[in-house]
Amino acid sequence: MGSVRRSRVLGVNAWRTGTVLLAVVVAGTALSGCGTGGLAVKKDVWEAQEDFERRQTSLSEKILQLEGRIAILEEENAALRYQLGEFSKQLAGLDTDFSRGLEAIRTGQEQLGIELEDRIRTVDTDREGDRTDMLQRMEIVLDEVTRENESLREEITQLRSSVGTGYTHTVQRGETLATIAERYGVTVQAIVAANDISNPNVISVGAELFIPQ
Repeated sequence: MGSVRRSRVLGVNAWRTGTVLLAVVVAGTALSGCGTGGLAVKKDVWEAQEDFERRQTSLSEKILQLEGRIAILEEENAALRYQLGEFSKQLAGLDTDFSRGLEAIRTGQEQLGIELEDRIRTVDTDREGDRTDMLQRMEIVLDEVTRENESLREEITQLRSSVGTGYTHTVQRGETLATIAERYGVTVQAIVAANDISNPNVISVGAELFIPQ
């Protein structure tokens, strides 16, 4: 539950940061004039904000879904471990009962002779084989559940990393992705990936870009 709360806090903080920055940009645009250019910039700003909020909501939903799957698998893992404990108790009881029977058999071993010794060896072999087989099967199930848990944790880590933290930059006239990347000390590829830019050579003046740290 702590990880779910942290995910929600990250989403709310990112949304608030984006909203504040967009509000500053809109206010600056309003002060500069209300012509056609100003309206176009406002439209680009709000579209960028809506796109950012959609992606933030989608990523938050994916994180919640994956955390729900992990919670279910952890419950199943706990149930399997409980079953393993019960099996171990049953095996311990069987070992006790068998030991008692074996002691009685060994008490009359001199009377039964070679045939009794053969029977004891057969029982010991079967008992060990059954116990080993049961433990191996339980270990395989636990290993599979553990691998699935690790895989889901890695997916959540990647999704959280993709949300990340950074800056919002308003594209100015004459700027390119290369100059913007150099200014913030990041790569062009990082900006392209963070903003889903299809053509890195074409960016609109006034567009809001998310610059990852």
